Order: sequence, then structure tokens, then C-alpha cells
Amino acid sequence: MTDLNDINPEVTEEAGDHPEGAVTILGRAPIRELSLRLAEQVRRELLILSSDLDPEYYDQAPFAEALRRLALANPHQSVRVLLRDPRAAALKGHRLITLARQLTSRIAIRRLGEDFKDRQDAFLIADGRAYCLRRLAGSGEAVADLDGPRQARLLRAEFEQMWEHSDVDSELRRLFL
Repeated sequence: MTDLNDINPEVTEEAGDHPEGAVTILGRAPIRELSLRLAEQVRRELLILSSDLDPEYYDQAPFAEALRRLALANPHQSVRVLLRDPRAAALKGHRLITLARQLTSRIAIRRLGEDFKDRQDAFLIADGRAYCLRRLAGSGEAVADLDGPRQARLLRAEFEQMWEHSDVDSELRRLFL
């Protein structure tokens, strides 16, 4: 994978209180760029936890195209998304919602269960190795590591627990005939 410092050296810094190898990324544009790079380079699985599918990061044509390629290349459910509130994304015609409706066996989106509604973070995990974590979902600051399997595994374990206690939302089930 690409070096994180290639994202934008002026807005990245070593993450002092984070796992070794992680950097802090400051600014929405660098976070969007990193999210796209992760989506383009993922080979097996991409997991996303988000409030409303963060249109600024994930409702971009190149990002949706990268997920479409991943989903079509992998016969298993390779993209899973947990949302606190899927209604806004569904009503606005978010690209990933549309894609998930087209590729129902490859992309799954669920509403976060009630037990986890108070979470303030958002993250993206690629292939269980790379991650981008925003401790406050609405902030323009993230901690990321392109080769952080330990932290990615911890985030993935949290994601799996939340996934097991999540629901398919009726807004997301709507099919186009």
C-alpha cells in the first residue's frame, strides 16, 4: 500500500499516543483521499462504521467505483457498512446505497443496534490490516495506519460485535423494479 505521508505531508504527523506506525491525518480532503486509496487497494473486505455514510468521504464517484470493482471481484460479501442513521443517506440517493441495492449479495448495509447508538467514532478497515479511525465522526481528524493489523483486528472485532446486534433497515431494503 501507499505510504501515508504521500497523502499530504503538510497535514500528517506521527501519532504520539496511538499504536506504532499510525499517523494523525488532519483535514477532510486528506481523509477523503486516504479513504479512496484504501478502497482502491483493498482485495478481500472493506468494513465501514459511519453515522450517515459521510457523503464528503464516501459519496464520491471514484470511491463508489472502487467498491463496485471489489464487490464484483469477490463472490462473498466483501463490503459491509454499519450506519447510525441510514435514512438521510437513503433519501439523498447516496451512491453506496444505490450500489448496495444493485449488488445485494456483495454489499450489505445495516442500521447500528440500539446498544451502540452512543458511539461517537467512525472508521474504515481494509483487509484487516489498514484502517482510518475518526474518534469523533464529524471531525476532520483521523488516526490511520496502512499496516496496522493489530489495531485493525481490534476495530474489526468491535465491528463484528456491532454487526451481530444490528438490523437491516427498511429504507435500505427497497428494491427498484
